[in-house]
Amino acid sequence: MRIKAGFLGAALVLVLGAGLAAQDNRSFPLTMRDAAGRTVTISALPRRIVSLSPAVTEILFAIGAGDRVVGVTEYCNYPPETAKIPKVGGFSGITVNLEQIAVLRPDLVILSAFMHDRLFPLLERLSILNFAVEPRSFEEVYRTIETLGALTGREEAARAVVAQMRATIARAGERRGSRERPGVFWELSDEPLMTAGGGTFISEAIYLGGGRNIFEDLAIEWPTVSVEQVLLRRPAWIIAGDDHGKSIEPAQLARRPGWQGIPAVRNGRVATVSADSLYRYGPRLADAVLAISTILYGE
Repeated sequence: MRIKAGFLGAALVLVLGAGLAAQDNRSFPLTMRDAAGRTVTISALPRRIVSLSPAVTEILFAIGAGDRVVGVTEYCNYPPETAKIPKVGGFSGITVNLEQIAVLRPDLVILSAFMHDRLFPLLERLSILNFAVEPRSFEEVYRTIETLGALTGREEAARAVVAQMRATIARAGERRGSRERPGVFWELSDEPLMTAGGGTFISEAIYLGGGRNIFEDLAIEWPTVSVEQVLLRRPAWIIAGDDHGKSIEPAQLARRPGWQGIPAVRNGRVATVSADSLYRYGPRLADAVLAISTILYGE
C-alpha cells in the first residue's frame, strides 16, 4: 500500500496566502525574539529574503511572500517556483555560500537556530540581518508560521494558513472516533534499523492521525532499534517516507529474518507517506497527518 500525502491542502494554503496577503499589514520597525534567543530588530518591511530552510521557503510562499524570496537552498524544491530562484548552498551551515548570499543583497536571511548557529556571527560581520527559527512541535510550527507572517507583513495570511492546517488535522482526528489507536512502527532506515522516538514531528503526526508510535516512550529522537524490540511491541502498521525505496514493500519486509512474526508484516499493513511533507515543518505537515489517518482508517 503506497499513499502520498495529498497536495490539496498545500494548494489551498498557497491560494489563501496569495489572496490574503495582497497588502502588507504590519508596522515597522519590528523587534522580535528568535529561536536562538536573540532580540532582532527589523527596521523596514523585508523586500529581499534568503531562506536557508526548505520548510521556511514553503511557508513564505504559502503566506504570499514568495515573490520576495531571492535565494534558497538546493533542497528547496516546493513549490515549483523555487526552481528559478538562485541557490546558495545545501542545508547544513558548512555548505552555505556566504559570498553568494552577499551578492543577492538580502535585507533578511531566515535560518535554523540549530543547523546554522555558526552563521550568526559571519552574517553579522557582513551586516546581513538574520532571524532564526526552530519549531519542535506542531504548536510551535503554527507559532513559527505566524512569526514569519509578522516578519513579512503577512499576518492575516499566516493566520489563514494555520487555520487551514488545524482544520485538516481536525478532520484527520475525527476518523478514529472512539476506536483504539493502532500501534505504528515508523521505519526511518533499515540499515541500521532506525525509527522515530517521542518528541519528533513523526511521532506527533502519527498520534494526530489516530495512531500510536510504538517507540514514543524513547527520549532519543532517532533511535536504533532491534527486530526483537519491534516484535515485542507488535505494531499493527509499518509506515515510512516515500523516499525509503523498495525495501519497505511488504514482500521485501517478509523476506527479512524474523519479520514474519510482526502483525503488520503478516497482515500486509505497510504504507508510505510523502517524506517531504512530514520531514519539513511547513503547511504540508497537515497533509501528512491526513495521509496517516487515511492509511489507518480509510477515507
